[in-house]
Amino acid sequence: MASCHQEVEITVDNTPDPPVWTFNSDDVELGTTDFDTFDIELDYSQLNERLYTDPSNQMYVENSKFGDVINVVYKGDKAVVSSENSSDFSIKTDGAHVTINTNKDVACTLTGATDNGSLKIIGDNKVCIKLNGLKLKNAQGPSINNQSKQICFLVTDSISELRDDSIYADLGDSLKQKGCVYSKGPLAISGKAPLKIIANGADAIHSGKTLFVRRGSNINIESNAGSAIKAKKKVMVEGGMLNILSSGRGGHGITAKEIVQIDGGRTTIISNTGPGKNGKNSRCINSDSIVAIMGGMVRVKDSSVGGKGIRAGHKFHAKNCIVDVLTFGTDDKVTGSKNRGIKGTDEIRIDSARVRVRTENGWNEGLSSRRKVMINNSLVELKTRDDAISAGEPKTSDIEINNGRVYSISGMDAIDSNGTIHINSGLVFVIGQSKLCRGFDCDINEFKIGFDAIVVSLGQITSPPTVKLLEHPACFVTRPINDKEFCLSTTGMNDNLISFKTPDFRFSDTGFRALVSIPEFKQNVSYDFCNGAIVKPKHTFHGLAIGGTVENKSVTDRHTFTKNYNEL
Repeated sequence: MASCHQEVEITVDNTPDPPVWTFNSDDVELGTTDFDTFDIELDYSQLNERLYTDPSNQMYVENSKFGDVINVVYKGDKAVVSSENSSDFSIKTDGAHVTINTNKDVACTLTGATDNGSLKIIGDNKVCIKLNGLKLKNAQGPSINNQSKQICFLVTDSISELRDDSIYADLGDSLKQKGCVYSKGPLAISGKAPLKIIANGADAIHSGKTLFVRRGSNINIESNAGSAIKAKKKVMVEGGMLNILSSGRGGHGITAKEIVQIDGGRTTIISNTGPGKNGKNSRCINSDSIVAIMGGMVRVKDSSVGGKGIRAGHKFHAKNCIVDVLTFGTDDKVTGSKNRGIKGTDEIRIDSARVRVRTENGWNEGLSSRRKVMINNSLVELKTRDDAISAGEPKTSDIEINNGRVYSISGMDAIDSNGTIHINSGLVFVIGQSKLCRGFDCDINEFKIGFDAIVVSLGQITSPPTVKLLEHPACFVTRPINDKEFCLSTTGMNDNLISFKTPDFRFSDTGFRALVSIPEFKQNVSYDFCNGAIVKPKHTFHGLAIGGTVENKSVTDRHTFTKNYNEL
């Protein structure tokens, strides 16, 4: 007898993949040249991944056996069904609609094409559905409807397409049908052949428990009604290529109750769903608890009113990955939903990752959390209309940076904590552009700058570091010279400690200040503030020149720092 797991061709390589993005602590020149212009489009280019197996992983189809295979061939307005053994199940056909009742694990191979057909599985057993050159559309409900609480394996053997229509038939309370591909229990998708899903009546893919996408998968979704991928518990993306275009009002790209975790591959989501539905607004990636991106590349673009690029009800965590977020929407005045680039309600943590966020319309924050934002060994670039990094819980919130490279330019405060700010090490270059807005805004003034940190903050005003927490030998706030180029060097030497071009501010009547602190600063040493210099920097970071030499400098002012913190 045929066995479904034997028919699935799997090339196995258990060698772990290297991280997609790693942080080089010796390299300061990490600012990306296309940060102000990068766009996000669906990406269908080839993605090569190692495919590995694990005998203990029950989400891998080869670890389940199916004794019988039912072959379904769709031919226009009818379906032809055949099987070697039918004693353990019953089959009913109504035109091209096929219903299988089973009391045993069952495997199905689907081929052919129809504009009005479906496959429905009724029972409480494992199911394996193999798509082999299938074009299946259901005009009144799911194209694939698995009512079993046990795991369903969906395997793409060759290019296939699944569709639904805008009208779903009422099956009563006993049979739920919430997506073009619906599984009452866990759903595991695998196979290297492209799978296209066009959903017009409900979610594109819906699992009543956990949805698992295996490495090597190639899934392209156009979601015009609900969410593209939805799971009642978890969405686990091991890898593969996901392209999602979401336009269903209030729908999400990927959403789950407990966790959305992406461990590899390339996920691209473009959302433009319009205003929210029933008080809900679109998110490209959404979880009521945790969003964890532990590898691979994730790129999302949201143009929805009140939408968010990524939203986690508890914690957002990015590690060894690339995350790009663009948002273009405005706040939703009806539902009250605010646009955000990445929102982790309680915590945002970024470890050894590259994260870029740009919000172009509305007053949208980049990284937004109530309690904690932590950046470790990462490159983070932000351009926002509202605060770039925000931790909003009064007194208890904290923003912490450890050996990160952070650039943010914002319409409001660049880094805003209603509690504390701790920059222990790394390079932080921030610009707050609007009147009375700060590079750093630290409400209770527990503002720490560590000895190994390079910090430059430009804004109308700024919160000073707390003296007792200041580990630098010297740190100062000054009004930069009127020349567009600000340069600082040691008196009598041609060294360039730090220099930058003065950015354009929305308001110039109040002037702006620069908070500067670098490891080279020492007390009781004289420093020159220069203009008209020719700078040959050792490193650059978004226009910030660090180290190197200066020529033809003209000394505008000269200061000697006599304490840790100096207001010039």
